[in-house]
Amino acid sequence: MRRLWRIVKYSLGLLGLFVVAQAALRLFRRLYPFPVPAGMTRLLDSPVREWASPRATTLEHLGLQPGMQVLEVGPGSGALTAELARRVGPEGRVSSVDAEPRIVALVSGRVKAEGVENVEVRVASGWDLPYADGTFDLALLVTALGKIPDKGRLMRELRRVLKKDGRLSVTEAFADPDYLLMAEVVNWANMAGFELVEQHGNAILYTLNFRSLFGP
Repeated sequence: MRRLWRIVKYSLGLLGLFVVAQAALRLFRRLYPFPVPAGMTRLLDSPVREWASPRATTLEHLGLQPGMQVLEVGPGSGALTAELARRVGPEGRVSSVDAEPRIVALVSGRVKAEGVENVEVRVASGWDLPYADGTFDLALLVTALGKIPDKGRLMRELRRVLKKDGRLSVTEAFADPDYLLMAEVVNWANMAGFELVEQHGNAILYTLNFRSLFGP
């Protein structure tokens, strides 16, 4: 019985340490948001991450249609990029951007290996996108918004490159250290000129789809 009690106390202690470490990490990331280093992006493909944030669920909620022009900001490991391109079909196109050249190289290699051709991957800041006004039907941020320091500036730039009535899709997963509450995302989007039109999921994993209220 004593041994069992020691095991229980040890397990609770480990759990407590994990909770404290997670809280400290999330607080630090809140105070000092920055993109995930390129060397850590492979962690995004782990089975645990897939369990916490299934790619199939996210793709289902984006509202993708054949022929769409799609902008992906912050592709991470590129886990979604090739499938996005397949779903918009040969008449559509996916432009995937990241400010980190090593991430762009990683995603480019992954897309090439999967044999997808209707994808452009390039180095670009979300604050200064190299695209004309009204270029895209859909812009998406999948567990990426929390990593951007100036979220308002990013949102305004996304509205600029979206077509009139274009859509913005934001996905957040609680397992991500940079997780944002739904209310926070809605607030940032509203201030930039978007209105919420669809909500999928719950606080653990959700996707919010917005419509641009103004033209570019």
